Amino acid sequence: MTSLVFVNSVAALPAELATLVVVARQADFAAGWPLQGLGAEAQAFGKRLAVDAQPGGAAAQSTLLPEGARARKLVVVALRDTLSRHLSPTQGQEIGNGIRGHLGGKGQSAVVIALQSEGQAEAAARAVARVLPLYDRKTNDGSGNGDVTALLRTSAGDVSAIASLQVVADSTRLCCRLVDMPPAELDTTRFEAEARAAVADLPHVSVESLVGDALLEAGLRGLHAVGRTAMAAPRLVVLDYAPPNASATIALIGKGLVYDTGGITLKIVDQRSLTMKCDMGGAAAVLSAFIELARGGIGVRVVAALAMAENAIGPDAYRPDDVLRMHSGKTVEINNTDAEGRLALADAASYIGRKYGPSALIDAATLTGAQLVATGKMHAAIVSNDGDFEALALQAGLDSGDHCMPLLWSPELMKPEFKSKVADMRNSVADRMNAQSAAAAWFVWAHIEDLGLRWLHIDLAGPAFLDNRGTGYGIGLIVDCVRSLAKG
Repeated sequence: MTSLVFVNSVAALPAELATLVVVARQADFAAGWPLQGLGAEAQAFGKRLAVDAQPGGAAAQSTLLPEGARARKLVVVALRDTLSRHLSPTQGQEIGNGIRGHLGGKGQSAVVIALQSEGQAEAAARAVARVLPLYDRKTNDGSGNGDVTALLRTSAGDVSAIASLQVVADSTRLCCRLVDMPPAELDTTRFEAEARAAVADLPHVSVESLVGDALLEAGLRGLHAVGRTAMAAPRLVVLDYAPPNASATIALIGKGLVYDTGGITLKIVDQRSLTMKCDMGGAAAVLSAFIELARGGIGVRVVAALAMAENAIGPDAYRPDDVLRMHSGKTVEINNTDAEGRLALADAASYIGRKYGPSALIDAATLTGAQLVATGKMHAAIVSNDGDFEALALQAGLDSGDHCMPLLWSPELMKPEFKSKVADMRNSVADRMNAQSAAAAWFVWAHIEDLGLRWLHIDLAGPAFLDNRGTGYGIGLIVDCVRSLAKG
């Protein structure tokens, strides 16, 4: 297993490296400061390589260095000097694309990343962590898993606050590992155990769970229906960070479908079906964000609910035409068992919203394939009932490197899509060509609209899982949103 350690000076980098990777904007390479202190050879060759690098294309250029240099191989990754307004100035995605495949091979490697400000450090740390996945079942001897050291710097000097960066990297790699795990290894029982272990040493944190029929007793009939026929019982795992004198309560809800067959409305077997282990990406992001917020000592109470289930096929599977009474008290006619995530989210949001009375609630889910059509693979879709909250989230995406884009918010137009003859609503839209992703978000809100709280929905179906790997997307976005809310 490749380790990742952050250091706060060039002197702390290993004396001998198999590979040294340096990342900077082309203009900064020209100025020379990203290469300072890395040795005369690295400075001379690095400046020349940066001239030939093509940001957005062949961004990485490499060469072998002369004998006696600190590293045997030098890789230079050039970033764009200017960006369009919907891309984060942290360039986290671009950093990850550039360094992928160059770290963690045989021998020790190091990466040095030049930032425009220390405020970009967490996004850069997350970018490095994302390309060093922990989950691996390949039958090799592990000899290629070399350790990685990371140094972040600005033109004013090396970033010294590395303890928080290590937390960011560790939580991101945890998220990626959980998303990468197949359901044979990560059923709901194991997922709960992983969550409990991950928060066991956090201060002011308690954990409780509602498992199996306990969900029915608490009124979470939607979540229970989705997972009731699976071999491992559905459950709601609630993580509660309650520091003394907390100024407010903020709720986080994560969709934790460890696998989604589509249920009786069976998914068509195609390439997309092979990635349904990632359908718990929202819960994994919420768990990791909760860890970062609690470990960082944020001054608000944070209640995170992980709605875990496997949407399986079996003798007790829920069916189209079933009518469920949700935790909110509203009834839902099932017209699509593959629209299960919104049932789990709606129940969890209603339960947490009514029990803990948060002032704001954020849910994160790999909710719809339509999200990719609406906002692409790199930008999550966000929906909010509050314009200021939407703007806050959009800025958080730019600051954190977790790109996002707002969707339509118009309940008047969305509610008719769910009209039912026998219940308060159906669980899937009548017209899939009518703002389907935004409408799915409305379904969740419909079960908490009476609570009067500020609500943000994050559909991260695309960015949570790329190239058959978990990305850790959503952690930074959620953390930055909560921090902004905590400031008031």
